[in-house]
Amino acid sequence: MKRIALLLLLVLSACSGTSEPPLDLLLAFASGHQIVFYPPGKADAASVGDWEIGADVVDLARPAGSSLLWVLTPQQLRAYPISGGDLAHAPVLQAPQLSLDLNGDCASGRLRPGENALLVSCGQTGVWTVPYDAPLLQALDTSGDDPGTLYLPGPDDQVARLTPTLSGFRLQFPGGDGLQTFEISSVSNAENLVAAWRQNVLAVAMDDGSQSYLYTWDAGGGEDPKPLGGPLALHGLRWIGYLGGAAEGWLLGSDSGYALRRQHKSDLLRNTPVALATVTPDEYAYLAADAKLTVLDLLDPQLQEHSRTLTLSPRALVYLPVGE
Repeated sequence: MKRIALLLLLVLSACSGTSEPPLDLLLAFASGHQIVFYPPGKADAASVGDWEIGADVVDLARPAGSSLLWVLTPQQLRAYPISGGDLAHAPVLQAPQLSLDLNGDCASGRLRPGENALLVSCGQTGVWTVPYDAPLLQALDTSGDDPGTLYLPGPDDQVARLTPTLSGFRLQFPGGDGLQTFEISSVSNAENLVAAWRQNVLAVAMDDGSQSYLYTWDAGGGEDPKPLGGPLALHGLRWIGYLGGAAEGWLLGSDSGYALRRQHKSDLLRNTPVALATVTPDEYAYLAADAKLTVLDLLDPQLQEHSRTLTLSPRALVYLPVGE
């Protein structure tokens, strides 16, 4: 009830121009063998504890509503219970509720939460889905895919496949009796590719070493991905996600800074690097690069930056609700 009441206050505050404190959650950052927990909000603060898990952490995921923190290591997928934490204390480290051997190297892997299953992408070692209600590795057929293909679970956990090409990208998505295929060729030298879903819309961004290009695609429309505005002065793309609140648009994070492409407003472009990010339900965005954390209050029309310092250079970032 406390959580629902605070969310209602946030809706009212968006009309009045004020903002409420963050909800009861912690930010979890992974670096080396550790997962380090920090309190939320705009003010600089020390960590409230850490976990030492005995293996390099490659990626983290916490599906919406889940009481498990999924941790990818180079050899295993683990699921740790989240319990005993609050705003001043890290959750109690317990033995993993689940450990699945990957039978290969996943040192550069990714975790992508879907609606009903977690997608585990380990490149040429394999790609799997893991249903939340029956957590077993279920192999995805990748026999015809290029090594650099990105996999993103979308509506109904159908998996989009994005393959970088020399001049753009190829998008494949289940449809009819096979895969629909769409080709985008619009740059002379595509270097980086990032993508994210927002409901039925997939946003894809790529850069050519000096500028970035943003496309959106409607999974139910059957049409080619369409450019969303012109080029952005970003290079070294690392992250993309949708921001709500006063921001209301797609945020692209890169080595050279970040850009917010807003509807019916001019682009917001800043030179603060972004390697990782997460957006919390109380309309805060946390942008991380090296040992710096930049916080945006998405109910602030000016989207003022608030800087915090970390004691680590994180490889992964998620938020965890606590005190429930």
